Amino acid sequence: MPNTMNFLYSLCFLCFSISLFPSFSSPAILFQGFNWASSDKGGLYNSLKNSIPDLADAGITHVWLPPPSHSAADAPQGYLPGRLYDLNASKYGTQEELKSLIAALREKGIKAIADIVINHRSAERLDQRGFSIFEGGTPDSRLDWNATFICKGDRFSDGTGNPDTGDDWWGAPDVDHVNPQVQRELSDWMNWLKTEIGFEGWRFDLVKGYASGFTKFYMEQTKPDFAVGELWNNITYGQDGKAELNQDAHRATLVYWVEAAGGAVTAFDFTTKGILGIAVNGELLRLKDANGKPPGMIGTKPKNAVTFIDNHDTWSQRQWPFPDDSDKIVLGYVYILTHPGHPTIFYDHYLEWGGNLKAPLKNLAAIRTRNGINAESSVNILAAEADLYMAEIDNKVIMKIGPKGFPGNLLPPNAQRAYSGKDFAVWEKK
Repeated sequence: MPNTMNFLYSLCFLCFSISLFPSFSSPAILFQGFNWASSDKGGLYNSLKNSIPDLADAGITHVWLPPPSHSAADAPQGYLPGRLYDLNASKYGTQEELKSLIAALREKGIKAIADIVINHRSAERLDQRGFSIFEGGTPDSRLDWNATFICKGDRFSDGTGNPDTGDDWWGAPDVDHVNPQVQRELSDWMNWLKTEIGFEGWRFDLVKGYASGFTKFYMEQTKPDFAVGELWNNITYGQDGKAELNQDAHRATLVYWVEAAGGAVTAFDFTTKGILGIAVNGELLRLKDANGKPPGMIGTKPKNAVTFIDNHDTWSQRQWPFPDDSDKIVLGYVYILTHPGHPTIFYDHYLEWGGNLKAPLKNLAAIRTRNGINAESSVNILAAEADLYMAEIDNKVIMKIGPKGFPGNLLPPNAQRAYSGKDFAVWEKK
């Protein structure tokens, strides 16, 4: 559960503001357009531009791009932002190259999602007294802050603002979101990213670092087409070192955050990610909870769940990666691309692994799109055993993963095989 300050600020926002959000595009397939090493190679914006026809062929509707702003020298990936309006200092390309990429995506009907890092900020320099000075990267004073805009008692800085409303992060000074000027200027910057650069949504980084009510506030002030928060908690393990079968409390934390953040934002479904990574190694019975539903967030609040196999942290940095086996990864995608929620395709799997995964991903995405499977599709679990999982989605699609064969009576006579491979098959009802 969130700490007391987090809860109080969230409750305050819930009581005194009203959500006015547009509906998210659906069906949506999100593509993460980078990995941790993308900043090292340079030219990401231009290289992605060349891949747009391929992304469109895969049915991608939204592309998540890395943090666009200047970042500390030892953090070229962008996660220690400093001059937020300075988009020319990015290792991924220039501001104009970014705008050109976003415009080219839009021509193909694909929307760009910006990685928004607002929990913390890197100082530009220290003043004569030794206090941190932050510069916004504009000719005027927007986002030119000092230590009064940083949380009081922050272990990394000299902040003198209000106490932190979330978890104190170890890597950089935590921003004081209680400060009205912080709220206003961050909202202005995000709206500038929409109107000037062309972004249409947000991926909120490290949302446990500040009260969920502030995510609600920024959502209301910027009205994104789509937004997702990174609330990363590990699943629960028992004393024997094995993941517990019941992960209800883990997904409940995600649901609580979404509701406290206003109910319109989505969250990465870390519960599904964690369980699915274990399940494909001979424990497919984990894919059914005590109520006969999927055990992740897609089993209780699917319209707000963004499912994924891996990302720039979990895979690129080997922090909780999916099993390192392309066959197992395909099984994971068979699951998330046929189930409710907003599925995410990872950069490495589609653009770097190429032949091993591109064809399966395209075929599975086509099945999803063709049958209108969306974030709120229904799931009827037909089997959940150690080596067999079968489910029917929207009374249109039946999928199976696992090495075990299945009883013939689970497959109706009007089901035709649409796609299959090692240990999986997908049928469509005709």
